Amino acid sequence: MKTKLLAIASACMVLAGCGGDVRSSNDPGKPAASAPPVTPADPAISQTYNVKDFGAKGDGTSDDTAAIQKALNAASAAKGTVVFPQGTFMTGALFVGSDTTLQVDEGVTLKAIQAQTWWNIETTIASGATNGFYPDGLSLYPQVPTRVQGIEMNWASAIINVRNANNVTITGKGVIDGNGQAWWSHYYGDGTSFHKTLGVTWALNWDEQRPRGIETFNSTNITIKDVTVQNSPFWTVHICYSDQVHLDGVKVYNFPSATTGIMPSTDGIDLDSSTNVLVENADIVANDDGFVIKSGRDGDGLRVNKPTANVVIRNSVVRAGATAFTIGSETSGGANNIEVSNIQVTPLTGQINSNVGYKAGGPAVYSAFVFKSAPTRGGTMENVYIHDITVDDAYYFMQGNEAWPAGGTVPATFGSTYMEPSYWPPILVMPATPEDGYPIFRNFKFENITMKRVETAVFGVAGYTLAGEAEKGRFTNFTFNNVNITAVNSAGASVGAGSIANAGNWVFTNSTIKNAGGANIVPTLSSTTTSNITGLPAQ
Repeated sequence: MKTKLLAIASACMVLAGCGGDVRSSNDPGKPAASAPPVTPADPAISQTYNVKDFGAKGDGTSDDTAAIQKALNAASAAKGTVVFPQGTFMTGALFVGSDTTLQVDEGVTLKAIQAQTWWNIETTIASGATNGFYPDGLSLYPQVPTRVQGIEMNWASAIINVRNANNVTITGKGVIDGNGQAWWSHYYGDGTSFHKTLGVTWALNWDEQRPRGIETFNSTNITIKDVTVQNSPFWTVHICYSDQVHLDGVKVYNFPSATTGIMPSTDGIDLDSSTNVLVENADIVANDDGFVIKSGRDGDGLRVNKPTANVVIRNSVVRAGATAFTIGSETSGGANNIEVSNIQVTPLTGQINSNVGYKAGGPAVYSAFVFKSAPTRGGTMENVYIHDITVDDAYYFMQGNEAWPAGGTVPATFGSTYMEPSYWPPILVMPATPEDGYPIFRNFKFENITMKRVETAVFGVAGYTLAGEAEKGRFTNFTFNNVNITAVNSAGASVGAGSIANAGNWVFTNSTIKNAGGANIVPTLSSTTTSNITGLPAQ
């Protein structure tokens, strides 16, 4: 398939200005900018396959999984396109092979069939039964090799899967509906309480196996265009171990309500150890991170050691999420050469409340930016350029946390009563040495950013200081140019500028933080762990 290069030369030049030569810490001998993102062309199409001809009904009741899969298999063999008549097609996991276009037009909904895919932690070994998955869950969402929250394991497949494939397009203005209510309800109503009682709350997200909306895994030349993905049981769009990916006009709509309750871990778009990615014209309503960069967790992530690199995210809107843009907390493979621009953060209010501390009736974005990791995670996050952003409201402008919760233990009595899943040991693997676990965030540039309202505080940044190390465990070499923040909440009252600790070499130019009276205010700076924070008026 022919491809065309995305013109990002100017972005790479600016990134170089953030910290010198634009090089990946994972491959210091090769400039990362030598492999820019690409925009895949449509695959050559030789034939159209209508799922109705394969037996799909689209009546909102029948299980159309097998019929749709037959159409997909035929299309892959012929480099063809799968189409649908208008209707609601109930389905389990679908697998899109190489050289295929999946066309979900307006008036078409692919709706996930709810099934029990979670680990049945309530079954005791003493009863003689075997812990595991229910048959309907296994048949509809078979386990596949994947990565979940930074750990490689076999796990429930997504609703739409692009695995080990090349030249795939998913397009159209139709809807992929994750129908996530059963999974969310079990997570909170059953899974959470049992994990807490058993002392293994750290394993909750891995045990509560919930399908993602769309996952690409180990795939190349992928286009996802215009589709709406909503009500995802887990992460909505997961781009993992993939290269040359273009997301254009994707809408993520995860709207919690009084009926649905909270939608746990329904991230918007997760870019996970993937390279050469362009995301544009997205519209995000998430109940967790909006746009997020990830690259592995702790010992398992360090073993894999794949960065997320050469990423452009632009011309998009975030309406709800724990953050608009996040790096972490899975950072083990590192991240470099990231550009985020022309993002409008316009939070919904009132109708959305959250599991991450939003107040009832307040804005549905918690922090505009979050950079998070843990001292067991490692990785170098560098050469990040964030510019031309407007934030209407959020509780924070920026949070930084390098002591994110990590690790866990299995209670000694657990094995005598319950069956330990085979994937638990890799979750608990730590770095070979403590030094391997120290993450680095450096060379970040913020430019032309306006924040109109702040509900709690501007900054909440706290790395940690490692004796004798200038960068490890700290946020270093952050520059801010023309960043102007009004530290006033939606009720018109001033809020604080917050605090910055364990950081160094932050330079502000043409930037201000002003309270309700128009006076300049500054964040509290740790006198022992923070150095060279300069340039804010009133310092």
